[in-house]
Amino acid sequence: MTSVRVGIVGCGMAGRKHIDAFQSLGSLASVVGICDENIELAQQIGKTSNIEVFENYADLFDFGIDLFVIATPHATHHKLAIDGLNSNISLLVEKPLASNLSQAKEIAAICAEKKLKCAVGFVHRHRMELQAAHRHITQKDCGEVVYLTDIFWLSGGERLPEWLWNDSEAGLGVLGYSAIHRIDWQGWLANSKVASVYAQTNLDGIYEGSIHGIVASLMFENGVVGSVVGYQPNVDVSKPFISTVVAGSQGLINIKLGQSFEICTAVENYRKSIVQDDQFVKQARDVVNAIVEDREPCSSVNDGVHSAAVVEAIIQSAKTDSRIDVKD
Repeated sequence: MTSVRVGIVGCGMAGRKHIDAFQSLGSLASVVGICDENIELAQQIGKTSNIEVFENYADLFDFGIDLFVIATPHATHHKLAIDGLNSNISLLVEKPLASNLSQAKEIAAICAEKKLKCAVGFVHRHRMELQAAHRHITQKDCGEVVYLTDIFWLSGGERLPEWLWNDSEAGLGVLGYSAIHRIDWQGWLANSKVASVYAQTNLDGIYEGSIHGIVASLMFENGVVGSVVGYQPNVDVSKPFISTVVAGSQGLINIKLGQSFEICTAVENYRKSIVQDDQFVKQARDVVNAIVEDREPCSSVNDGVHSAAVVEAIIQSAKTDSRIDVKD
């Protein structure tokens, strides 16, 4: 395979980032077709980027693609993924992999049966500040990881799609949009799965039933303790707040996503500013290379299944006010 042919469904904010990312890979990959329910938007992007536009995503399969990128509302991921796999096409699915654990496991089972690749869009793993944290943790520069803490207060409003606040299209709301990233990268940094959770959230929601905030305690299988506390209302926030802290037995890592990286140990202490990263390009390259090299992508279908199991346990914990074991 000399160049991976990429088809993308969904031309919203995430879809456009994927288009640009794969188009930047030169001879490694080419976006040969796009599709969106808003055909005028797709045609506008197709004309600007010189990409074929299709009214139906099934026509992408007939056109001949090696990778199907799904960047549509959460509730659509399952059907689109199943249809792609049944057409023997590898996938990159925006997070969450599916709306629930059962759907995620079905996608994983078909992947295994057909020996196809399925990456999940946990794109933040590719950010330089999280890559630096992962490297320092792997080298045990901070000793053994003890605690992981994430706090966020993010802007909603016009910068996010309207469907996110609609229960029938998003359902998981901020839990499946922003908190799920933190759940994923904490497990990646801790090099462990979540064993159990205790969580509280406003299950009734105030935006058409969509979850808008979360407070969750995560206990990992290797004994690391994590916490995710976040709120993303359907309003514009002029000064969003994002903080990730990794506390080790011999040091501390402090990350302000997109702003700074800081490490403090007995032998090194430095802070550096972070410029805008090209994490979507890094993710695109990883997925393409996974197909070419016949290996698992950085964030695989199994990561998507586990995150779905954690999300399901968080919801159950909030409903029952009890600690829930996570079962993939």
